[in-house]
Amino acid sequence: MKEKRAIAYFAGISAALIVIATIILRAYFRTVEDHDAMLVSAGLAFAVQLGAYTLLRPGRRREPAGELFIRWALGAGLRLIVLVLYAPLARILNISLEAALVSLVTFFFLTMMAEPLLLEYDR
Repeated sequence: MKEKRAIAYFAGISAALIVIATIILRAYFRTVEDHDAMLVSAGLAFAVQLGAYTLLRPGRRREPAGELFIRWALGAGLRLIVLVLYAPLARILNISLEAALVSLVTFFFLTMMAEPLLLEYDR
């Protein structure tokens, strides 16, 4: 039960950060194509962040030294792979490449900065 509550709390915080960042980014990206690209990036970032946070959460057992860092590195690697694969996919989908990549990086950064605070709350 605690695990589901922690993930739901992270999902809520992540969604709020993504919405706030989208509102701020709309001041720079003003076209409908840019807004569509940001929506696609927001959905992708939200899904990837939930997966990465689930991977990062501490397990029930006592973990050996360095295991948290390894899980964090796997999550960071996952984000990097998604970002690298998203660039050609955005071209194929014919969405605004600049808006798509800038917003995805912004969403990843903001939600990744919230992870340590939420992990501390989760303990």
